[in-house]
Amino acid sequence: MTAAPGRGRRWRTWSLTARLAWRLAAVMLCTILLAAAAVAWRTVATLHDLDDAAMLQQVEFLIRHLPKGAPDQPFELPRDVTDRFRLSDGDTVFLILGPGGRLLSSSDPDETAILSPLLPDPIEPGFLRLPPTPGHPQGLMGFARSAGGRLVILLQGREQADAVVDSLTTEFLGADVWLLLPIGLLMLGVSIVTLRRGLRPLTRASAAAAAIGPGEPGRRLPAEGLPREVTPLVDAVNEALSRLERTIAAQRSFMAQAAHGLRTPLAVLTARLDGMADTPEVRGLRHDSDRMSRLVSQLLRMARLESLPLDLSETVDLHGVAAEAVAGLAPLAIRDGVELALTGETALTVTGNRAALLLAIINLVENALGYAPRGSTVEVELRAPQDIAVCDRGPGIAPGQEARLLRPFERGSDAREGGAGLGLAIVAEIAAAHGGRLRLTAREGGGTEALLSLGTADTTASEDAPPLAR
Repeated sequence: MTAAPGRGRRWRTWSLTARLAWRLAAVMLCTILLAAAAVAWRTVATLHDLDDAAMLQQVEFLIRHLPKGAPDQPFELPRDVTDRFRLSDGDTVFLILGPGGRLLSSSDPDETAILSPLLPDPIEPGFLRLPPTPGHPQGLMGFARSAGGRLVILLQGREQADAVVDSLTTEFLGADVWLLLPIGLLMLGVSIVTLRRGLRPLTRASAAAAAIGPGEPGRRLPAEGLPREVTPLVDAVNEALSRLERTIAAQRSFMAQAAHGLRTPLAVLTARLDGMADTPEVRGLRHDSDRMSRLVSQLLRMARLESLPLDLSETVDLHGVAAEAVAGLAPLAIRDGVELALTGETALTVTGNRAALLLAIINLVENALGYAPRGSTVEVELRAPQDIAVCDRGPGIAPGQEARLLRPFERGSDAREGGAGLGLAIVAEIAAAHGGRLRLTAREGGGTEALLSLGTADTTASEDAPPLAR
Protein backbone atom coordinates (compact mmCIF):
# COMPACT_ATOMS: atom_id res chain seq x y z
CA MET A 1 0.00 0.00 0.00
CA THR A 2 1.44 3.35 -1.00
CA ALA A 3 0.95 6.60 0.86
CA ALA A 4 -1.04 9.37 -0.74
CA PRO A 5 1.04 12.02 -2.54
CA GLY A 6 2.05 14.80 -0.19
CA ARG A 7 1.10 12.90 2.94
CA GLY A 8 4.41 11.09 3.19
CA ARG A 9 6.23 14.33 2.45
CA ARG A 10 4.49 16.11 5.33
CA TRP A 11 5.27 13.17 7.61
CA ARG A 12 8.95 13.24 6.66
CA THR A 13 9.28 16.98 7.21
CA TRP A 14 7.41 16.99 10.54
CA SER A 15 9.82 17.81 13.35
CA LEU A 16 10.21 15.25 16.12
CA THR A 17 11.10 18.07 18.51
CA ALA A 18 7.91 19.97 17.69
CA ARG A 19 5.78 16.84 17.92
CA LEU A 20 7.17 15.85 21.34
CA ALA A 21 7.03 19.44 22.61
CA TRP A 22 3.36 19.85 21.66
CA ARG A 23 2.47 16.52 23.21
CA LEU A 24 4.36 17.24 26.42
CA ALA A 25 2.78 20.68 26.68
CA ALA A 26 -0.69 19.19 26.06
CA VAL A 27 -0.14 16.52 28.71
CA MET A 28 1.09 19.07 31.24
CA LEU A 29 -1.80 21.44 30.50
CA CYS A 30 -4.32 18.63 30.85
CA THR A 31 -2.69 17.64 34.11
CA ILE A 32 -2.92 21.21 35.40
CA LEU A 33 -6.56 21.46 34.33
CA LEU A 34 -7.43 18.16 36.01
CA ALA A 35 -5.59 19.23 39.15
CA ALA A 36 -7.38 22.59 39.17
CA ALA A 37 -10.73 20.87 38.62
CA ALA A 38 -9.98 18.44 41.45
CA VAL A 39 -9.08 21.36 43.74
CA ALA A 40 -12.27 23.20 42.76
CA TRP A 41 -14.39 20.09 43.32
CA ARG A 42 -12.75 19.49 46.68
CA THR A 43 -13.28 23.15 47.61
CA VAL A 44 -16.99 22.93 46.80
CA ALA A 45 -17.28 19.71 48.81
CA THR A 46 -15.48 21.38 51.70
CA LEU A 47 -17.87 24.33 51.57
CA HIS A 48 -20.83 21.97 51.75
CA ASP A 49 -19.22 20.13 54.63
CA LEU A 50 -18.65 23.42 56.42
CA ASP A 51 -22.30 24.37 55.86
CA ASP A 52 -23.42 21.04 57.28
CA ALA A 53 -21.11 21.41 60.27
CA ALA A 54 -22.36 24.96 60.89
CA MET A 55 -25.97 23.73 60.68
CA LEU A 56 -25.27 21.00 63.26
CA GLN A 57 -23.60 23.53 65.56
CA GLN A 58 -26.66 25.79 65.33
CA VAL A 59 -28.95 22.87 66.19
CA GLU A 60 -26.76 22.05 69.20
CA PHE A 61 -26.89 25.73 70.17
CA LEU A 62 -30.70 25.68 70.12
CA ILE A 63 -30.89 22.45 72.11
CA ARG A 64 -28.70 23.90 74.83
CA HIS A 65 -31.11 26.84 75.26
CA LEU A 66 -34.35 24.82 75.36
CA PRO A 67 -36.29 25.48 78.60
CA LYS A 68 -36.98 22.79 81.13
CA GLY A 69 -40.53 21.66 81.51
CA ALA A 70 -43.32 19.92 79.66
CA PRO A 71 -42.37 19.19 76.04
CA ASP A 72 -45.80 20.21 74.74
CA GLN A 73 -45.91 23.76 76.13
CA PRO A 74 -45.10 26.75 73.88
CA PHE A 75 -42.18 28.92 74.98
CA GLU A 76 -40.06 31.88 73.97
CA LEU A 77 -36.30 31.55 73.61
CA PRO A 78 -34.08 34.32 74.90
CA ARG A 79 -33.72 37.30 72.61
CA ASP A 80 -29.97 36.86 72.20
CA VAL A 81 -30.69 33.39 70.77
CA THR A 82 -33.44 34.37 68.34
CA ASP A 83 -31.59 37.50 67.15
CA ARG A 84 -28.94 35.32 65.54
CA PHE A 85 -31.57 33.89 63.23
CA ARG A 86 -33.63 37.03 62.67
CA LEU A 87 -30.54 38.85 61.41
CA SER A 88 -30.21 36.30 58.59
CA ASP A 89 -33.25 37.88 56.82
CA GLY A 90 -35.05 34.56 56.53
CA ASP A 91 -32.10 32.65 55.09
CA THR A 92 -31.89 30.53 58.25
CA VAL A 93 -35.04 29.53 60.10
CA PHE A 94 -35.58 27.25 63.09
CA LEU A 95 -38.76 25.49 64.19
CA ILE A 96 -39.29 23.63 67.44
CA LEU A 97 -42.13 21.12 67.37
CA GLY A 98 -43.71 19.30 70.24
CA PRO A 99 -45.53 15.98 70.34
CA GLY A 100 -47.91 15.53 67.42
CA GLY A 101 -46.08 18.13 65.34
CA ARG A 102 -47.37 21.08 67.38
CA LEU A 103 -45.35 24.27 66.79
CA LEU A 104 -43.82 25.44 70.07
CA SER A 105 -41.40 28.15 68.87
CA SER A 106 -39.82 29.58 65.69
CA SER A 107 -37.48 32.31 64.59
CA ASP A 108 -39.84 33.81 61.98
CA PRO A 109 -43.60 33.17 62.16
CA ASP A 110 -44.16 34.32 58.57
CA GLU A 111 -41.52 32.02 57.14
CA THR A 112 -42.75 29.25 59.42
CA ALA A 113 -46.26 29.57 57.99
CA ILE A 114 -44.85 29.16 54.49
CA LEU A 115 -42.45 26.32 55.24
CA SER A 116 -44.54 24.22 57.63
CA PRO A 117 -46.75 22.71 54.91
CA LEU A 118 -43.62 21.67 53.00
CA LEU A 119 -42.20 19.61 55.86
CA PRO A 120 -42.35 15.83 55.38
CA ASP A 121 -44.83 13.83 57.40
CA PRO A 122 -43.64 12.23 59.53
CA ILE A 123 -40.40 14.08 60.15
CA GLU A 124 -37.47 11.76 60.75
CA PRO A 125 -34.34 13.01 62.57
CA GLY A 126 -31.52 13.74 60.18
CA PHE A 127 -30.97 15.81 57.05
CA LEU A 128 -33.94 16.85 54.94
CA ARG A 129 -34.53 18.94 51.84
CA LEU A 130 -37.48 21.24 51.11
CA PRO A 131 -38.69 22.17 47.62
CA PRO A 132 -38.22 25.70 46.24
CA THR A 133 -40.36 28.56 47.55
CA PRO A 134 -40.84 32.13 46.31
CA GLY A 135 -38.29 33.31 48.84
CA HIS A 136 -35.91 30.43 48.24
CA PRO A 137 -35.87 29.45 44.54
CA GLN A 138 -33.03 27.01 45.16
CA GLY A 139 -34.90 25.20 47.93
CA LEU A 140 -33.85 24.73 51.55
CA MET A 141 -31.67 22.22 53.31
CA GLY A 142 -32.54 21.23 56.85
CA PHE A 143 -31.56 19.13 59.80
CA ALA A 144 -33.93 17.71 62.42
CA ARG A 145 -32.95 16.41 65.83
CA SER A 146 -34.98 15.15 68.76
CA ALA A 147 -34.28 16.59 72.21
CA GLY A 148 -36.36 15.96 75.38
CA GLY A 149 -39.54 15.05 73.53
CA ARG A 150 -39.23 18.04 71.23
CA LEU A 151 -38.07 18.10 67.60
CA VAL A 152 -35.61 20.88 66.72
CA ILE A 153 -35.57 21.70 62.98
CA LEU A 154 -33.11 24.07 61.35
CA LEU A 155 -33.74 25.14 57.74
CA GLN A 156 -31.23 27.01 55.62
CA GLY A 157 -31.59 28.43 52.09
CA ARG A 158 -29.16 27.13 49.43
CA GLU A 159 -28.80 30.48 47.68
CA GLN A 160 -25.81 31.59 49.71
CA ALA A 161 -23.91 28.32 49.27
CA ASP A 162 -24.76 28.23 45.57
CA ALA A 163 -23.60 31.82 45.21
CA VAL A 164 -20.25 30.88 46.75
CA VAL A 165 -19.93 27.89 44.40
CA ASP A 166 -20.90 30.00 41.38
CA SER A 167 -18.41 32.66 42.38
CA LEU A 168 -15.69 30.05 42.74
CA THR A 169 -16.52 28.53 39.35
CA THR A 170 -16.65 31.94 37.67
CA GLU A 171 -13.32 32.96 39.12
CA PHE A 172 -11.76 29.67 38.05
CA LEU A 173 -13.07 29.79 34.49
CA GLY A 174 -12.76 33.53 34.02
CA ALA A 175 -9.34 34.12 35.53
CA ASP A 176 -7.46 30.93 36.23
CA VAL A 177 -8.11 29.34 32.84
CA TRP A 178 -6.76 32.41 31.04
CA LEU A 179 -3.77 32.26 33.35
CA LEU A 180 -3.06 28.81 31.93
CA LEU A 181 -2.41 30.26 28.43
CA PRO A 182 0.95 31.92 29.24
CA ILE A 183 1.82 28.95 31.43
CA GLY A 184 1.15 26.62 28.48
CA LEU A 185 3.25 28.76 26.13
CA LEU A 186 6.06 28.81 28.68
CA MET A 187 5.89 25.05 29.05
CA LEU A 188 5.93 24.66 25.26
CA GLY A 189 9.03 26.84 24.97
CA VAL A 190 10.79 25.01 27.80
CA SER A 191 9.87 21.66 26.22
CA ILE A 192 11.25 22.71 22.81
CA VAL A 193 14.52 23.99 24.31
CA THR A 194 14.90 20.88 26.46
CA LEU A 195 14.17 18.51 23.60
CA ARG A 196 16.50 20.32 21.23
CA ARG A 197 19.32 20.07 23.73
CA GLY A 198 18.47 16.46 24.39
CA LEU A 199 18.36 15.60 20.68
CA ARG A 200 21.54 17.54 19.85
CA PRO A 201 23.69 14.37 19.92
CA LEU A 202 21.30 12.80 17.40
CA THR A 203 21.66 15.87 15.18
CA ARG A 204 25.45 15.54 15.32
CA ALA A 205 25.18 11.85 14.49
CA SER A 206 22.90 12.66 11.52
CA ALA A 207 25.38 15.26 10.23
CA ALA A 208 28.21 12.76 10.55
CA ALA A 209 26.16 10.14 8.70
CA ALA A 210 25.45 12.60 5.86
CA ALA A 211 29.18 13.26 5.49
CA ILE A 212 30.09 9.60 5.06
CA GLY A 213 30.74 8.64 1.44
CA PRO A 214 33.05 6.69 -0.82
CA GLY A 215 35.69 9.37 -0.39
CA GLU A 216 35.68 9.06 3.40
CA PRO A 217 34.68 5.50 4.29
CA GLY A 218 36.62 5.63 7.56
CA ARG A 219 34.30 8.13 9.25
CA ARG A 220 32.03 6.89 12.02
CA LEU A 221 28.98 8.19 13.84
CA PRO A 222 29.80 9.85 17.19
CA ALA A 223 28.44 7.91 20.17
CA GLU A 224 29.28 10.47 22.86
CA GLY A 225 26.32 11.96 24.70
CA LEU A 226 23.73 9.70 23.09
CA PRO A 227 20.93 8.21 25.20
CA ARG A 228 21.12 4.52 26.08
CA GLU A 229 18.17 3.76 23.78
CA VAL A 230 20.01 5.07 20.70
CA THR A 231 23.56 3.90 21.47
CA PRO A 232 22.98 0.28 20.29
CA LEU A 233 21.68 1.57 16.94
CA VAL A 234 24.70 3.86 16.46
CA ASP A 235 27.08 1.05 17.44
CA ALA A 236 25.40 -1.28 14.95
CA VAL A 237 25.67 1.35 12.19
CA ASN A 238 29.37 1.89 12.98
CA GLU A 239 29.97 -1.85 12.82
CA ALA A 240 28.21 -1.99 9.46
CA LEU A 241 30.34 0.92 8.23
CA SER A 242 33.48 -0.89 9.34
CA ARG A 243 32.47 -4.00 7.42
CA LEU A 244 31.63 -1.85 4.40
CA GLU A 245 34.99 -0.09 4.62
CA ARG A 246 36.83 -3.39 4.69
CA THR A 247 34.85 -4.63 1.70
CA ILE A 248 35.53 -1.46 -0.31
CA ALA A 249 39.22 -1.58 0.60
CA ALA A 250 39.42 -5.21 -0.48
CA GLN A 251 37.70 -4.46 -3.79
CA ARG A 252 39.94 -1.49 -4.51
CA SER A 253 43.04 -3.45 -3.58
CA PHE A 254 42.01 -6.31 -5.81
CA MET A 255 41.31 -4.01 -8.74
CA ALA A 256 44.63 -2.18 -8.31
CA GLN A 257 46.64 -5.37 -7.90
CA ALA A 258 44.91 -7.04 -10.83
CA ALA A 259 45.45 -4.04 -13.09
CA HIS A 260 49.05 -3.65 -11.97
CA GLY A 261 49.70 -7.35 -12.42
CA LEU A 262 48.36 -7.25 -15.96
CA ARG A 263 50.64 -4.44 -17.07
CA THR A 264 53.80 -6.54 -17.31
CA PRO A 265 52.28 -9.44 -19.30
CA LEU A 266 50.61 -6.93 -21.64
CA ALA A 267 53.90 -5.07 -22.14
CA VAL A 268 55.66 -8.34 -22.93
CA LEU A 269 52.85 -9.34 -25.31
CA THR A 270 53.01 -5.98 -27.10
CA ALA A 271 56.78 -6.22 -27.46
CA ARG A 272 56.55 -9.69 -28.95
CA LEU A 273 53.82 -8.60 -31.35
CA ASP A 274 55.96 -5.66 -32.45
CA GLY A 275 58.73 -8.13 -33.34
CA MET A 276 56.50 -10.24 -35.53
CA ALA A 277 55.80 -9.79 -39.21
CA ASP A 278 53.08 -7.33 -40.14
CA THR A 279 50.22 -9.63 -41.09
CA PRO A 280 46.44 -9.17 -40.70
CA GLU A 281 46.44 -11.58 -37.79
CA VAL A 282 49.24 -9.72 -36.02
CA ARG A 283 47.53 -6.37 -36.62
CA GLY A 284 44.37 -7.77 -35.03
CA LEU A 285 46.33 -9.02 -32.02
CA ARG A 286 48.01 -5.61 -31.69
CA HIS A 287 44.60 -3.96 -31.74
CA ASP A 288 43.35 -6.25 -28.97
CA SER A 289 46.53 -5.70 -26.98
CA ASP A 290 46.16 -1.92 -27.24
CA ARG A 291 42.56 -2.16 -26.07
CA MET A 292 43.56 -4.25 -23.05
CA SER A 293 46.41 -1.88 -22.24
CA ARG A 294 44.03 1.08 -22.33
CA LEU A 295 41.56 -0.72 -20.04
CA VAL A 296 44.31 -1.63 -17.57
CA SER A 297 45.63 1.94 -17.58
CA GLN A 298 42.20 3.38 -16.84
CA LEU A 299 41.58 0.80 -14.08
CA LEU A 300 44.85 1.84 -12.45
CA ARG A 301 43.83 5.49 -12.67
CA MET A 302 40.48 4.77 -11.05
CA ALA A 303 42.07 2.65 -8.32
CA ARG A 304 44.52 5.44 -7.48
CA LEU A 305 41.73 8.03 -7.36
CA GLU A 306 39.62 5.88 -5.03
CA SER A 307 42.40 4.68 -2.74
CA LEU A 308 44.32 7.94 -2.22
CA PRO A 309 42.64 11.08 -0.79
CA LEU A 310 43.05 14.04 -3.11
CA ASP A 311 44.82 17.14 -1.86
CA LEU A 312 42.34 19.83 -2.88
CA SER A 313 44.23 22.78 -1.38
CA GLU A 314 46.24 23.78 -4.45
CA THR A 315 45.51 26.90 -6.51
CA VAL A 316 45.28 25.54 -10.03
CA ASP A 317 45.62 27.62 -13.23
CA LEU A 318 42.95 26.05 -15.44
CA HIS A 319 44.36 27.59 -18.61
CA GLY A 320 47.79 26.16 -17.91
CA VAL A 321 46.36 22.71 -17.16
CA ALA A 322 44.22 22.76 -20.32
CA ALA A 323 47.20 23.91 -22.42
CA GLU A 324 49.33 21.05 -21.05
CA ALA A 325 46.60 18.50 -21.86
CA VAL A 326 46.15 19.86 -25.41
CA ALA A 327 49.90 19.91 -26.05
CA GLY A 328 50.27 16.34 -24.81
CA LEU A 329 47.47 15.04 -27.05
CA ALA A 330 48.42 17.07 -30.13
CA PRO A 331 50.37 14.16 -31.74
CA LEU A 332 47.31 11.92 -31.33
CA ALA A 333 45.11 14.59 -32.97
CA ILE A 334 47.57 15.01 -35.85
CA ARG A 335 47.63 11.25 -36.39
CA ASP A 336 43.81 11.17 -36.57
CA GLY A 337 43.59 14.26 -38.79
CA VAL A 338 41.72 16.28 -36.16
CA GLU A 339 42.52 19.86 -35.15
CA LEU A 340 42.80 20.73 -31.43
CA ALA A 341 41.87 24.26 -30.33
CA LEU A 342 42.11 25.94 -26.90
CA THR A 343 39.82 28.97 -26.56
CA GLY A 344 37.99 31.02 -23.93
CA GLU A 345 39.18 32.63 -20.75
CA THR A 346 42.90 32.74 -20.01
CA ALA A 347 42.83 33.73 -16.33
CA LEU A 348 40.72 31.12 -14.56
CA THR A 349 41.87 29.56 -11.30
CA VAL A 350 40.33 26.98 -8.99
CA THR A 351 41.26 25.45 -5.66
CA GLY A 352 41.76 21.72 -6.14
CA ASN A 353 44.19 19.04 -7.28
CA ARG A 354 46.18 19.85 -10.41
CA ALA A 355 47.08 16.27 -11.34
CA ALA A 356 43.47 15.12 -11.06
CA LEU A 357 42.18 18.04 -13.15
CA LEU A 358 44.84 17.37 -15.79
CA LEU A 359 43.74 13.73 -15.91
CA ALA A 360 40.08 14.81 -16.27
CA ILE A 361 40.81 17.12 -19.22
CA ILE A 362 43.00 14.47 -20.89
CA ASN A 363 40.21 11.90 -20.61
CA LEU A 364 37.64 14.33 -22.04
CA VAL A 365 39.89 15.25 -24.96
CA GLU A 366 40.81 11.61 -25.64
CA ASN A 367 37.13 10.71 -25.63
CA ALA A 368 36.35 13.59 -28.05
CA LEU A 369 39.24 12.62 -30.37
CA GLY A 370 37.94 9.08 -30.50
CA TYR A 371 34.61 10.24 -31.92
CA ALA A 372 35.66 13.31 -33.94
CA PRO A 373 35.66 12.71 -37.73
CA ARG A 374 38.78 13.43 -39.74
CA GLY A 375 39.06 17.08 -40.71
CA SER A 376 36.91 18.34 -37.80
CA THR A 377 37.95 20.34 -34.74
CA VAL A 378 37.90 19.37 -31.07
CA GLU A 379 37.58 22.59 -29.08
CA VAL A 380 38.61 22.99 -25.44
CA GLU A 381 36.92 26.15 -24.15
CA LEU A 382 37.43 27.74 -20.72
CA ARG A 383 34.34 29.51 -19.40
CA ALA A 384 33.74 31.64 -16.35
CA PRO A 385 33.43 31.07 -13.50
CA GLN A 386 35.16 27.64 -13.39
CA ASP A 387 33.91 25.62 -16.37
CA ILE A 388 35.78 23.58 -18.96
CA ALA A 389 33.90 22.53 -22.11
CA VAL A 390 35.24 19.97 -24.58
CA CYS A 391 33.26 19.99 -27.85
CA ASP A 392 33.45 17.66 -30.84
CA ARG A 393 31.55 17.02 -34.07
CA GLY A 394 31.13 13.28 -33.62
CA PRO A 395 27.89 11.25 -33.89
CA GLY A 396 26.52 12.80 -30.69
CA ILE A 397 24.55 11.16 -27.86
CA ALA A 398 21.17 9.51 -28.11
CA PRO A 399 18.50 11.31 -26.06
CA GLY A 400 18.21 9.98 -22.50
CA GLN A 401 21.69 8.39 -22.52
CA GLU A 402 23.62 11.32 -21.00
CA ALA A 403 23.52 10.15 -17.36
CA ARG A 404 24.04 6.47 -18.20
CA LEU A 405 27.31 7.18 -20.02
CA LEU A 406 28.81 8.61 -16.82
CA ARG A 407 28.67 5.22 -15.10
CA PRO A 408 31.69 2.90 -15.15
CA PHE A 409 31.89 0.53 -18.15
CA GLU A 410 28.87 2.16 -19.85
CA ARG A 411 29.39 2.92 -23.53
CA GLY A 412 27.24 4.49 -26.19
CA SER A 413 25.80 2.67 -29.19
CA ASP A 414 28.33 4.42 -31.47
CA ALA A 415 31.32 3.81 -29.19
CA ARG A 416 34.67 3.44 -30.89
CA GLU A 417 36.69 0.28 -30.70
CA GLY A 418 39.31 0.11 -27.99
CA GLY A 419 37.36 2.10 -25.40
CA ALA A 420 36.67 0.70 -21.94
CA GLY A 421 33.85 2.96 -20.75
CA LEU A 422 35.84 4.30 -17.78
CA GLY A 423 37.11 7.68 -19.01
CA LEU A 424 33.91 9.65 -18.37
CA ALA A 425 33.33 7.86 -15.04
CA ILE A 426 36.79 8.96 -13.89
CA VAL A 427 36.06 12.56 -14.94
CA ALA A 428 32.72 12.46 -13.07
CA GLU A 429 34.49 11.27 -9.92
CA ILE A 430 37.12 14.00 -10.16
CA ALA A 431 34.38 16.60 -10.67
CA ALA A 432 32.50 15.35 -7.59
CA ALA A 433 35.70 15.52 -5.52
CA HIS A 434 36.01 19.20 -6.52
CA GLY A 435 32.39 19.96 -5.64
CA GLY A 436 31.25 20.00 -9.26
CA ARG A 437 29.74 17.73 -11.87
CA LEU A 438 30.08 16.59 -15.47
CA ARG A 439 27.26 17.15 -18.00
CA LEU A 440 26.96 15.73 -21.50
CA THR A 441 24.75 17.55 -24.00
CA ALA A 442 24.17 17.34 -27.71
CA ARG A 443 25.47 20.23 -29.86
CA GLU A 444 23.51 22.01 -32.53
CA GLY A 445 24.72 20.77 -35.89
CA GLY A 446 25.91 17.45 -34.46
CA GLY A 447 28.44 16.41 -31.90
CA THR A 448 28.71 16.43 -28.12
CA GLU A 449 29.62 19.00 -25.48
CA ALA A 450 31.16 17.67 -22.26
CA LEU A 451 30.96 20.44 -19.65
CA LEU A 452 33.10 20.03 -16.53
CA SER A 453 31.77 22.49 -13.91
CA LEU A 454 33.87 22.89 -10.76
CA GLY A 455 32.57 24.09 -7.40
CA THR A 456 28.90 24.08 -8.51
CA ALA A 457 27.65 20.69 -7.31
CA ASP A 458 23.93 20.10 -7.62
CA THR A 459 22.79 18.73 -4.27
CA THR A 460 19.51 17.56 -5.77
CA ALA A 461 21.05 15.03 -8.13
CA SER A 462 18.62 12.67 -9.74
CA GLU A 463 18.58 8.92 -9.23
CA ASP A 464 20.13 8.55 -12.70
CA ALA A 465 23.29 10.33 -11.61
CA PRO A 466 26.44 8.16 -11.72
CA PRO A 467 27.33 6.58 -8.36
CA LEU A 468 30.89 7.86 -8.50
CA ALA A 469 29.73 11.43 -9.05
CA ARG A 470 27.13 11.43 -6.32
